Amino acid sequence: MSRERTARDGSTGERGVSAVLSFVLVFGIVLGSVAVLSVAGFGLLDDQREVEELRAAERGVTNLAADLDELARYDGLERRTAALPAGDGTLVVDEGGTELEVAVDGDPVTDEGTIELGTLSYRSGSETVAYDGGAVVRSGEAGSQLRRQPAASCREERGTVSLVRLETDGRSIHAGGQVAVTARVVERSSRTIDVEDSVTVTAVETDHEEVWEQLENEWADCDPDQVRLTVTTVLLET
Repeated sequence: MSRERTARDGSTGERGVSAVLSFVLVFGIVLGSVAVLSVAGFGLLDDQREVEELRAAERGVTNLAADLDELARYDGLERRTAALPAGDGTLVVDEGGTELEVAVDGDPVTDEGTIELGTLSYRSGSETVAYDGGAVVRSGEAGSQLRRQPAASCREERGTVSLVRLETDGRSIHAGGQVAVTARVVERSSRTIDVEDSVTVTAVETDHEEVWEQLENEWADCDPDQVRLTVTTVLLET
């Protein structure tokens, strides 16, 4: 009798140990799965947030481009204010940027020879949304995409090139939140030149070569009688 009880007690103890081990194993698997899903979930949330911030920045820069275009087109307008979302990225306003040459019959139209357009760009990771002389460009590892065309057109009788040149009081960098940007016209210049042979628009220096190459090719196929170049210099204050 005592032998049977001892055997029975031993079996019960083994089952108890097995149950505990099974519980610990299952609990560990559950915790591990939750941890993996949590990490993956947070990663997806971060990726989605970055995508949304880039979209918001693109909309903000495109809206600013429309405001600057109005300043260039209407002499009565002198100032515009816009809010740009920086999110977790960085908004940079600086002089320099793309350098363009507009030439008629081989001779530069401007006395300086080239026009420095300045730059406003939103940067997040490997992605950049930039305002470039009237164009809005989004660039990253996959290349550059033109989101807004520069204000230039060429027809049989007349071609027009309208550029917005950005100036700042000094290089300005902002990270996070909303950034208020005030654009104020400081100079307007306009010239109309008769064309005998050709008009060329060339990017001497640029970070967005694909965009300006497209414009160069369009003008290479155009033969206007006149070309009008308008340059509006705008001071950006943040």
